[in-house]
Amino acid sequence: MTLQTDLTEFTGTLAYHRLTYFPVLATDGVKYLAEKAGAFWLVDDIAAVYMTKKKQYPFIAITVKTKDEKATVKYTDGNYKTIHTQKYEYTDLPEGEYKFFLTDDVLMLTSEY
Repeated sequence: MTLQTDLTEFTGTLAYHRLTYFPVLATDGVKYLAEKAGAFWLVDDIAAVYMTKKKQYPFIAITVKTKDEKATVKYTDGNYKTIHTQKYEYTDLPEGEYKFFLTDDVLMLTSEY
């Protein structure tokens, strides 16, 4: 099984986890991703951007695309309006696309919404 296949199994959460210094909690699926892929940096970066945007955008959709060891993280208002984009010249996050929602200070996989 691949990481992306594993993530489809998360359809809710049993607990909320503090994975970052910021006052943002993560669901079981996000915790699994962070642990399996060593992506705590991603959770931290997403939380940092959210803290600067949450007053204006209480709901944020995040798409992470990785290819050739590079990553692009795109933040939208949930209605396809881009509010922030971050590019990374190197990542060891497995290649693919990962989607999240962040609202009410909780970061979750879209399947956990």
